[in-house]
Amino acid sequence: MQILFLAAVEFELNVARALRRGGDDRFLCGGMGPEATRRTLEAEFSAGRRFDLAVNLGIAGSYVDCFPVGRVVQVVREQYGGQSGALLANPAPPELFAALPQVTGNTVPALEARYRSVEAEIETMEGAAFFETCLRYGIPFAEIRAVSNRVGEEDRSRWDIPLALRNLQDALQPLSC
Repeated sequence: MQILFLAAVEFELNVARALRRGGDDRFLCGGMGPEATRRTLEAEFSAGRRFDLAVNLGIAGSYVDCFPVGRVVQVVREQYGGQSGALLANPAPPELFAALPQVTGNTVPALEARYRSVEAEIETMEGAAFFETCLRYGIPFAEIRAVSNRVGEEDRSRWDIPLALRNLQDALQPLSC
């Protein structure tokens, strides 16, 4: 299976690199935010490259108490910046991640207070652009996120990125080779 892995930053992408050695997989660090994600994927897909699966992976903030720090989720619906009702949906989430809770993500261009009152469980910064681009090109996809913090927690010393990354790697084990 040829997989495209996309993450915003290298430390997130390294989780996938540790699981997939060799083969024809692609590992792309797209940068933070929807525009960077869109540009990265557009360049890859418009070059005619095809993949069996695209996986957007990384850390996320949680809006709700039922997804505490360390929890890993599969995002199956995304929206842009609190545009309630304007949901993008994954029509066929991969069975590989069926054991993960399925959630709605809210893609925000920046960590701002105005995006904190939304109808979503987690906050992403790239997910909606990832969904939109994969849907446009007909690429099967999954977005897997590990909660590193509560949305609105500005004290980064209270974030647990190492725990989130360990749990993310465990959740991606079905893709190991």
